[in-house]
Amino acid sequence: MTDTPTEREGESPWAKLRRRKVVQWGVVYAAGAWGFLQGLEYVTDTFQWPGQIQQLATLALLIGLPVVLVTAWYHGDQGRQRVSAAELVIITLLFLVGGGIFWRYDQASQAPSPAAASREPPGAPFTVAEKSIAVLPFVNMSGDAENEYFSDGISEEILNVLARVPELSVAARTSSFQFKGEKRDVAEIATQLKVRMVLEGSVRKQAERVRVTAQLIDAQTGFHLWSETYDRELKDIFAIQDEIARAIGNELKVRVLGQGERSAAVSGTTNVEAHDLYLRGLAQWQKREENALFAAIDAFERAIAVDPVFAQAWGGLAMTYAVLPAYTNRLPTAASADRSLDAAQRALALDPAQPEPYLAMGSGAGAFYGRRETGAELLRRAIELRPSSATAHQWLGTTLVEMGRLEEGIASLERAAELDPRSLIVANNHASMLLIAGRDAKAIEACTPALEYATVA
Repeated sequence: MTDTPTEREGESPWAKLRRRKVVQWGVVYAAGAWGFLQGLEYVTDTFQWPGQIQQLATLALLIGLPVVLVTAWYHGDQGRQRVSAAELVIITLLFLVGGGIFWRYDQASQAPSPAAASREPPGAPFTVAEKSIAVLPFVNMSGDAENEYFSDGISEEILNVLARVPELSVAARTSSFQFKGEKRDVAEIATQLKVRMVLEGSVRKQAERVRVTAQLIDAQTGFHLWSETYDRELKDIFAIQDEIARAIGNELKVRVLGQGERSAAVSGTTNVEAHDLYLRGLAQWQKREENALFAAIDAFERAIAVDPVFAQAWGGLAMTYAVLPAYTNRLPTAASADRSLDAAQRALALDPAQPEPYLAMGSGAGAFYGRRETGAELLRRAIELRPSSATAHQWLGTTLVEMGRLEEGIASLERAAELDPRSLIVANNHASMLLIAGRDAKAIEACTPALEYATVA
């Protein structure tokens, strides 16, 4: 028995919605959409699909809801299964509106945020080298803040190995480590660092065991190219670093380690205690503060005492003494220069293929001994060994400008800024040299992004 028009006139809006089965259709649709999104989330996490897929699916289901409700209203009222002309018009309009929303969403997702846009240096269009990478600081999962130096050190050592590959452009530590502890999208980080690939991971150090997890992500597609977990004894940390560097090289189809290099090429030692002290020294050296630099010297010297043939510890010691006079008067400049040169020569005698001693001697030759031509050649050698060393390009640039070779010096500083876009010291040197050249507008352009990063930090 059907309701009469008179009976229907007295119905409440809720009763009308139920009679036309709008409520029932809406509940079923919502339940089905929720179940679909839960399944999609699981599949997305399992196969590492981009997060935009789930966002677009949610938007599509929201657009579909009014279509379902309108169809339910007409069908419930007219009691038929065929779609009428009026329904087709309404559904078409809804899809057109939904399509417009999709288009606006797609445009908004592709456009850079105002903050990101303001940090992009003006000038040439933004391009990303196909073989470019940033190594983010590995997350310390040990539950002990004291182990922070260890996870940072592992990240830096892998970065330094990759930076030795001529075919690969590697973002400098100063810039990539500024994202430490920040919950940012990989694509945003890659855009700011101007790289195609991002390596991230975690380190868990407990007693005599260490677990290192690493994953290589193509920032343009959001897909994982490679991931691996290493669960080993602590003494195997050298092999783990080596394996990670080689795996990345294979994925990028470039040579990571030269032929004939030993498996411990990443660290240069097989002594766990010496390696640990070396990582502590690196952590202190990066702070560039008076007390931290003396702490770095102490750590490097202790590492050398444990393993006298640890070439990288000698190199770290040489680098620390090279910059020490800029941060303290506690040691005479001449004494710092002599100690830096001595440590650099010891490092080269043990391993002539590491760039740090050339960096230290190149800086000292010009700053301490007035031999800028020699210093420039030593710095060029450091760049040959580690093409992505922003510090080497920076020091070479300032040395060349001091020699009167302004254009060459600025070009080298521009390369340093490309490799280390968030470094305040690189931006300062670059802007200073541009001011010397009388390019005030370019100098402002060079230092403005760095000032914004410093303000944010």
